[in-house]
Amino acid sequence: MGHLALTALLLAIMASSVVDAAKCRGRYMEMRGGDGFVTRGGCRGLDSQIQEEYWTTVGFDGALRDGRTTDDFLVFPENENNGHTQRNSFVAYWITRSKYGENVHYEAFGHAFIKPDGRVCGWFVGSQKEVVEVCGGFRILSRSRYNPHQPIPFEWVQGPQYRNRDVLGFHHHKIAKYEHNGDEVLFGDADVKSKKFNAVSVSNEERVQLDDPEAFHRKVWLLRKKSLQPPSDVRRT
Repeated sequence: MGHLALTALLLAIMASSVVDAAKCRGRYMEMRGGDGFVTRGGCRGLDSQIQEEYWTTVGFDGALRDGRTTDDFLVFPENENNGHTQRNSFVAYWITRSKYGENVHYEAFGHAFIKPDGRVCGWFVGSQKEVVEVCGGFRILSRSRYNPHQPIPFEWVQGPQYRNRDVLGFHHHKIAKYEHNGDEVLFGDADVKSKKFNAVSVSNEERVQLDDPEAFHRKVWLLRKKSLQPPSDVRRT
């Protein structure tokens, strides 16, 4: 294959990947009574995204959709959570096209919890770097709706070697957790390229921002899919 033909083929593959990314990402419908994420037919999802089966949608009325319950929310055991104890805290994802003006899109990962009155709410850092609490119209990372007893297919990783394509999220927003202090671990939103993290402290309801690369690599964990491949040094006997 000639040089020009090979270049054309690579460009076609790259263009196809971009189209697939946009197609498989789905769309969000922000309508009362019908809110939720609508996936496109024939999509398996991308390596940097989490498939629909692992999300629970909290409707604008505060009710969980599709028969989901709070027991479905994903809880990482300590041995898979870097020794952190996860109590009434869950990975949340918020997307809005109305809060900041008609058809103005904004999205962020944040920290969800269950209030004493039973409402499921979440803390997010908004477009204006403000603290936003929502109790409807967002999503929570959950066990597979098709295989609830499946081992957790995700793991937390950290370090300077990880790139946007290695970890899970949408666009430049990546799922992350931050060891704010010895007693408080926050779920929030990371920009891996810029080495930035934003979340809301549940203890004082204030924004927590991290933008120091060294501290980012030391204090922030990113979520990725577990590798199903055996270690390279394992040989057949």
